[in-house]
Amino acid sequence: INWRHPLELDTEESLRLIDQVCACGNPLFVLTGGDPMKRQDLFEIIPYAVSKKLRVAMTPSGTPLMTRTVVEQLKDAGLARLAVSLDGSSAEVHDHFRQVPGSYQWTMNCIEYAREAGLEVQINTTVSRHNLSDLEHLADLLEQKQISLWSVFFLVPIGRGKVEDEVTADDYEAVFQFLADRYL
Repeated sequence: INWRHPLELDTEESLRLIDQVCACGNPLFVLTGGDPMKRQDLFEIIPYAVSKKLRVAMTPSGTPLMTRTVVEQLKDAGLARLAVSLDGSSAEVHDHFRQVPGSYQWTMNCIEYAREAGLEVQINTTVSRHNLSDLEHLADLLEQKQISLWSVFFLVPIGRGKVEDEVTADDYEAVFQFLADRYL
């Protein structure tokens, strides 16, 4: 079954988009999705963007597709940064939030493979009531892993995100204070 959206850019359209992006200067070019690993032309798109002097990053899904060999190939193709979602310091917290058993381990493997390959690693975390009490443990884990950037987001109740999983206004303030105290 082909699950691709009918309006998804094909290879030629993707390369033209890269040319258009280059006309805007030298921005960061992020391949995201869905899951960009499912594109047949990924290893054509990355080197093309790099040849145009773009700094290329990618946000794959935490799945078994991200093997050590694939991560090394991404680095060799010119990828500069790999950004993955990590929403807890343990499988219990992360997998519960993502609703995908095994997602935590796949993500941790991806982080390790990227570090071994010399790729910068960015972590994207969505704060919800499920991981609010785990943020300090997660911050400790990310420091151990020498992450380049931790992007912290708050749950927006859309798709699988439920209103009852949102944190309170006071929780927002507490998270901001935690981050300021820890990193400023």
